[in-house]
Amino acid sequence: MIDEPFRQWLARRWSAPAVALHRAGITANQVSVVAAVLGLTAAALVAVQLPVFGIVLWLVSRLLDGYDGMLARLAASASLYGGYLDITLDMLAYSAMAIAFAIAMPADVVLWMVVLLGYVLAITTTLALSSLAERANRTLEGNRSIQFTRALAEGGETTAVYVVIALAPSVSRYVLVVWIALLSITAIQRTALARRLLS
Repeated sequence: MIDEPFRQWLARRWSAPAVALHRAGITANQVSVVAAVLGLTAAALVAVQLPVFGIVLWLVSRLLDGYDGMLARLAASASLYGGYLDITLDMLAYSAMAIAFAIAMPADVVLWMVVLLGYVLAITTTLALSSLAERANRTLEGNRSIQFTRALAEGGETTAVYVVIALAPSVSRYVLVVWIALLSITAIQRTALARRLLS
């Protein structure tokens, strides 16, 4: 829900790092890979019971992830492969963090398994709708390689959940139950949209 507004804000208000990376010859795909490596490192820190350090590194990785598309547009090098790499590495990082929290909080492992199921549904509905909407000549939202539709559970909300659980683990079960509900609603939202657009 907040991803696209944040990307627009970042492009308008804080584009200087992308310009600096472009001038240094850094490519969008390189930024995507570095963001993913930092995300995986953050997951490893969470898994070994260093959640504060992990979440700080995670925030850096997600900020970097906000710059890869901007950098590709600056360099006029946006490509379908770049879009593929971005979404693949994003899902790797988000899923790794969920697994890391499950390792660090074994009492909540079942809830984290359901969260992972929610991620599978969220990305499946996103990619299926994007692909089939394109075949049906229907335009969705945004200027990204893959057409996304806004929903209650996106990357920004996922990061907020990770931050809350890392800083206040005593409320993790309540947060996870709400998060699972939002992931479920997101899948239902996209399924309803798909029915309307593709039937």
